[in-house]
Amino acid sequence: MSFDRTACYKDPYLFFSLNGNAVMKLEVDAAIQLCDLALDFDCMIARVEGGIWHNPGFESRLDCIWDRSHILDEQPEKANKSAKEFIKEESSEHNAFIITTQKIVK
Repeated sequence: MSFDRTACYKDPYLFFSLNGNAVMKLEVDAAIQLCDLALDFDCMIARVEGGIWHNPGFESRLDCIWDRSHILDEQPEKANKSAKEFIKEESSEHNAFIITTQKIVK
């Protein structure tokens, strides 16, 4: 089963079950929840891209990008929390987010 690339999702679990990494659009609450769930799936957030959902259609905004810093490379909990805070801060102007995760190597 694959996801609909023309939809904006409310369920963060679908991100993992449908392999939405780096392409699935998520509503604000789902993006925030995904940051909380990422460690359960052995992932850390690498990038967040914010934009505006036009139903259908995603308008990517170059002024709304968060990239994990090298300081957080070995600190997945802090990286995911930082990504979550970024989404919260940006949610007043942006209503959809694309999240890129990276597997944590153990």
